[in-house]
Amino acid sequence: MAFNLSPNLVSLNRLLVAFVLIFCAGSLGAQPLLTLKEAIAAALENNPDVKAAKAELDMANESNTYGNAGFLPELNLNTGRAFQQNDIQQRFANGLVVDRPGVGTNQFNAGISLSWTLYDGGQMFVVKKRQNAEVTAADLRWQNLIINLSDSVSSAFYQLVLAGMELRLLEEEEKLVAERLKMASEQLRLGLRSKSDLLLAQIDINQIQNRIRIQQKQTRIRKGNFNLLLGRDAETDFQVEENPGEVNAADFRQLKAKVMGQNMQIRYQKQNLEIARLNVKQLKTRALPQITLNSAFNFAQTRNQAGFALFNRSYGPGIGLTFSMPLFQGTSVARLVKIGNIDLEIRNLQLKSIENRILAQVWRLVQNTEIQLETIETENRTIALAMENAGIIRERFALGQSGSLELKNAEFQLTAAKNRLLQARFQARILEIQLLRYTGELKINEAEKK
Repeated sequence: MAFNLSPNLVSLNRLLVAFVLIFCAGSLGAQPLLTLKEAIAAALENNPDVKAAKAELDMANESNTYGNAGFLPELNLNTGRAFQQNDIQQRFANGLVVDRPGVGTNQFNAGISLSWTLYDGGQMFVVKKRQNAEVTAADLRWQNLIINLSDSVSSAFYQLVLAGMELRLLEEEEKLVAERLKMASEQLRLGLRSKSDLLLAQIDINQIQNRIRIQQKQTRIRKGNFNLLLGRDAETDFQVEENPGEVNAADFRQLKAKVMGQNMQIRYQKQNLEIARLNVKQLKTRALPQITLNSAFNFAQTRNQAGFALFNRSYGPGIGLTFSMPLFQGTSVARLVKIGNIDLEIRNLQLKSIENRILAQVWRLVQNTEIQLETIETENRTIALAMENAGIIRERFALGQSGSLELKNAEFQLTAAKNRLLQARFQARILEIQLLRYTGELKINEAEKK
């Protein structure tokens, strides 16, 4: 991506970035260099919310089976053995009399039974669709957490980069004032300038050095917070790549189409709406008939010590169909369906609310990006003018033709313009990251860049 700037302004911008990068190269030392891709990978690996969402996705995948949906039959092995001891008193028509105490009976049975629901009002098909939708919803939630965390890490990363480059600008400003202090000291020695110019330069040096110390401390605090965001020890030292990249102007109409089709939050809400719709459909199947196939192969054997039948054995297969039709359920199904439809309408309204809110946020981000890009163009031109003006006044100061206040003001204008340019470039980059998050492209985009 590239700024929409004129060639000379682009060259000036590149020269400025190159100067800052060369200037800060000596301070890198032996600190390990941390890239944005590495930072995002570390955060994703250690973040408990992302891990929990991934576990929920795995659980949804494990539960998404045809068996759980009710498509498969139930096959059971049943067996049992019983021993009894009874007193028997029997009188038969042929005059036979059996009167024995403590008669033992030994019973054994075993069988395999199969029960298979052939039709349940279509509930099994609805349940399988709902399982698929729940897997998709869990996956979208997981991806949304990844994108949101990547956005947080990216924004914090570039804020840290910005803090480092602001520190380099302060050190650059200190060098300019030190040069002014040196010239004022030499001219005071020659009697060409008053002591107040020397004192003013020394005061400026002291103020800049204090600002440098504060900036160094703030940068250290930001590093500690960033380490904690990545799940690392706060004292872990590192250096970051000091290049925010370049940003293009955004087209809201194109982004709107991407948001409506790719935004993870909207897609997640749509999936929840689909799950609610399937729940209502599943409730309706409760009022429909059910047909079940029942089959079994049974074996039974009984031994009696006395009685009419001393030994009995039976075995063989059996098969049958069961038809069940709900006639009255106390209006419970109708009431549940009505409640489900109300929930469905609520979720639909929530979806529209989320769509409107996200589109409004995207529109504001696009407008703010345009402001930052316009600021970049303006500050590039301002830096060119401020550099030329500071050079002229510095030459005049060296010849004793201008005062310290005039040179100080010229130096301030140059430094302020450079700082505004840095702020605009980094703000544009952060705004672009947020737009990528809303369009669901952040993770893909960052992977392609690396």
